Amino acid sequence: MKYAKPVLVSALLLSGLLAGCDQPALQQDSPAEQAADTGNEQDSIPDSSAFAAHLGLSAYTEVSMAAQTAQELDSRLASFLYHPNPMSLGEVRQAWRNAYSAYLQTLIYAKLPINDPPDWHKKGIDYQHTLSLLDSWPIEGGYIDHVPGYPFSGIVNDLTLELNEDSLLAQHGFSDPSYASLGYHAFEFMLWGAEGQRSPRDFFPQENTAPVVVASEGGSNSEAETGDVVHHEDAASSADEEPADIDVQNHNRRRQYVQLLSEQLQKHLHRLQRRWEPSNGYYANLLQRSEPDQVLKAAFSATQKLLSDELLAKRLSGTSSEFSQTTWADTGAIVAGIRNLYFPLSETEAGTGLPALLGQRHEDLSLEWQQQLQLLDDSVANWKQQGVADAEARQQCRQRIIELMSLLQRTASALKVPLASAN
Repeated sequence: MKYAKPVLVSALLLSGLLAGCDQPALQQDSPAEQAADTGNEQDSIPDSSAFAAHLGLSAYTEVSMAAQTAQELDSRLASFLYHPNPMSLGEVRQAWRNAYSAYLQTLIYAKLPINDPPDWHKKGIDYQHTLSLLDSWPIEGGYIDHVPGYPFSGIVNDLTLELNEDSLLAQHGFSDPSYASLGYHAFEFMLWGAEGQRSPRDFFPQENTAPVVVASEGGSNSEAETGDVVHHEDAASSADEEPADIDVQNHNRRRQYVQLLSEQLQKHLHRLQRRWEPSNGYYANLLQRSEPDQVLKAAFSATQKLLSDELLAKRLSGTSSEFSQTTWADTGAIVAGIRNLYFPLSETEAGTGLPALLGQRHEDLSLEWQQQLQLLDDSVANWKQQGVADAEARQQCRQRIIELMSLLQRTASALKVPLASAN
């Protein structure tokens, strides 16, 4: 059985987006935000020019850091493939964690109401579709490589499928979003395996030591040097059958696949990096063409969506980094991205963050933000200590996020920034 010719996953279109010279740089306020703005005409928003400029530069800096750490991951991967052993595997795993955390710190900018050109949507290179190529989860590990009891499961073991950029793009999300062939979590699965016990031996540069067992059209088993993929969901349906005791095979394809994963990761990050480049990046130009007060509103709205839609509804309700068991670190990285935007540490960015906007009049809010972010850090640290599966530690993080959302609403009110209530 060969793979059917798949259709590429449709781009995740941002609802209601239109792009063009006659369109606004950032999407217009929602009716709820416009209603919130009624009656506030006499209360001007504080000068947010410095913050608007800082936001664009911060986005480029964070995305560039994500691209840089992806390159470092690629370097560690090369070292590991040159000499697969427990130490080099540990190093590439840590490089993956660093790279994914750096990427998560960019998510706040992905929530900005940005208009992508229609042509980018058609080509599947718009912002949201690029994110789906980078960060699809949860994923089905058996769609990629072997899982316990099924040594020939997944793309790696389907010798009828050529491994290249086009084939991996075509297989990504084929028939189900969990069938991911690209992105950080496909990479994570390759480094940890289904149960976190991936052996360096899986990546030894060697030929097969056993024939591949495939099902013939008549239903009987036959042996061949090539075989078709056994999807994890197909394998699960025959769980009552005694699994074959066969060593892991297709080492060279596994090496080739993980190298392709790394190449594609860098390619998609560089796409975002170019668009945020301050001098001529498309996204950077959109911000520069927008009024500073609109940029501030957009930043607050993006923060609200990040806290509500990304953290509460997804990350704290599921297990995003399930193979490495480091979902707690995902929450910590996203919160770090929020802190970096509103409380920059660089001396060159002094006077551009939230404290400058709030001023002495609302200094108490600025201090409350820093205290709340520290409480969130403490909750994440406790979650790490208690273990990913600890429901109480996870709930504590949820409560801190809810408190931060309330603080965001009060901050927006103090600055006369219309912000719709979170769902």
